[in-house]
Amino acid sequence: MITPKKIKISRKKQAGSLSIEMIVAVGIMAALFSVLAAVGNSFKKVNDHRWARHTMIAAGQAQMDAIAVTGKPIEKATFKRLWPKVKCTVEISKGENLWQGLRKVELHLSAKSHGKTVKTSLTRYIPADKELQI
Repeated sequence: MITPKKIKISRKKQAGSLSIEMIVAVGIMAALFSVLAAVGNSFKKVNDHRWARHTMIAAGQAQMDAIAVTGKPIEKATFKRLWPKVKCTVEISKGENLWQGLRKVELHLSAKSHGKTVKTSLTRYIPADKELQI
């Protein structure tokens, strides 16, 4: 009969493998959170830009309606109080070609968003017999 040899199995403690796994897992999670933070910041900038454009259009439409109805723009102090970040300039000229006999009211609006200037303009034609006080 053959006697089996005794195999000596040594059981060593694996010191440090768990801590290395934890460091790697925390590192991966930190990288994922930093990517999410960068993406969130980009979305915030885009949202702020779109909000500035929305605010400018709302201010411009109110200004245009005031000119069309009352014949004069909203007072500068009132406009500044309602839309503190929006700058508005008004230009009036005669209508040309198909628009002869009308006056062209053009608004140039701008606002700052994250150090960049957002600009837009609105145009409306008003009957020439309407008295405008610009």
